[in-house]
Amino acid sequence: HADTYNYVLLDGRRITPTSRSTRNTIGSSLIQGRFGNETSAGEVRAVLVHRQPGVPNSEHTVLIMVAWMKESDFSPLDEDDGGFIWNKFPELDINTWQYQEYENPMDEESRPLIIPLQEIQCQVSRGTIEHTEPKLWITTTLDR
Repeated sequence: HADTYNYVLLDGRRITPTSRSTRNTIGSSLIQGRFGNETSAGEVRAVLVHRQPGVPNSEHTVLIMVAWMKESDFSPLDEDDGGFIWNKFPELDINTWQYQEYENPMDEESRPLIIPLQEIQCQVSRGTIEHTEPKLWITTTLDR
């Protein structure tokens, strides 16, 4: 048995699952998760608490179901030497993703479909780059 929620607060920001968005926008559903030294961005699909008999504090553990975006090796602003120009500015934390593509949670190398709330680093902002072939998503973090 799991209880689902309309939103969860993280660092004063409301994270709303795409399934609960009432404004036909997913801006508050976009997050960045941290996995060891790596990060990835995705869309929150559900916020839930799954109470498990015999598991201490499971009634207090908020879980997040995430559709992780597929990374892209392509950049609309490649430098002449083939590098990613934004790598010179790591504080901007700008990344590109395959347009409307998500990891398959059944793939072995995929990030977990469900993560604890504390593995969310921050929300992200996402735009679409339409002048490239193929189109790309581009993100930057909204952390403090």
